[in-house]
Amino acid sequence: MNQKNKVYVLGSINVDMSISVDKIPLEGETKSGHEFIKNIGDKGANQAVSAAKLGAKTYLIAAVGKDIFGKEALISIEKNGVDTRYVSLADSHTGMAFITRTNRDNRIILHEGANHKIEQDKVLEAVQGNPGDILVSQYEIPYEIVKSAFKKAKSLNMITILNPAPSRYLEEDIYPYVDYIILNQTECEILSGVYPTHEQDVKKAASYLFKKGITRLIVTMGSKGSVYMSKDELYESKAYKIKTVDTTGAGDAYIGAFAYGLAMHEPITTCLKIASAAGAYACLKEGVEDAMGTYSDIEKLMEESK
Repeated sequence: MNQKNKVYVLGSINVDMSISVDKIPLEGETKSGHEFIKNIGDKGANQAVSAAKLGAKTYLIAAVGKDIFGKEALISIEKNGVDTRYVSLADSHTGMAFITRTNRDNRIILHEGANHKIEQDKVLEAVQGNPGDILVSQYEIPYEIVKSAFKKAKSLNMITILNPAPSRYLEEDIYPYVDYIILNQTECEILSGVYPTHEQDVKKAASYLFKKGITRLIVTMGSKGSVYMSKDELYESKAYKIKTVDTTGAGDAYIGAFAYGLAMHEPITTCLKIASAAGAYACLKEGVEDAMGTYSDIEKLMEESK
C-alpha cells in the first residue's frame, strides 16, 4: 500500500519490571522470584509501534526521564520504526511499573514519572499534522493536555481517535473534538452503564453515548470480536480463531492498526479487519511490541482465516 497520511500518537511510555513468585510476599517478608521480564511500552508507545510496524509514518508525542530507562525506551521504540522527535526529556524519572505475578494474581505499583510531566506547549507544537492525518491518545497523561491536543488537531482537520484508558469518567467537553472512540468492555460499561457481550449491547451503549455527543463508537470484546457504530452505520468484525499465548498489548495493537487503516484511506470495514487481525496476531506469543506484526504478518493471518 502507498503511504497516505501520517499517524501521531500522544501518550505514555513506561518501563515494566515484572517478576513471578509462587506466593505474594506478606508484609516484611522477602521471597525469591523467577521469570524476570522487562518490557518497554505502555499504551502510547505500544499503539505507536503497532501503527509503525504495519507501515504508517508514525510519530510518538510523549516524555521520558533523563535516566537510563528513558534512553532504553527510546532505542526500543525507534527500533520498531517510530519517529521519536517529539518525545521530550522531563525533569523526572521515566514512568515505571513494578509487577509481582503469581498464577492467580498480580500486584502492580505504578510510578507515572515523566508521563505526568509532559508539557502542554511542547505537545501543541508537535501536533502539526495535515488534513486527514491521525491523532490517537489515551488517558495515561493529564486530561487537559489530551483535550488541548485534540482541539488543535480538529482545527487542522486531522482525524482524532480517543482510547479513554485507564477506565474513567469521560469529560463531555472533549466530545466535540473526538472522531472515533475505541472502548473495551470494561471501559464501555463505565461510560455507558452497559457491559457489552454482543451487538445488541453495543447498540444500547451507543444510544447513550451518541446522546452525549459521540459520533463514532468501536467496542472491542475479545474473542467475541468488535463492533463499529455511527448514527447511520453498523459493522461487526469477527475475532480470529487463534491459539492465544499472551493477550498483553492486544488492545493497543488493535488501536494502532485501526489508525493505520484510516491513514491508508481504507474503508471502515477494512480498517476493522486489519485491526482485528493485528490484535489477534499480538496474542500469538509472549511480549508486547515484539509480538506485534508487520503488514505481511497481518495479511498472512487474514488470508489463512478466509
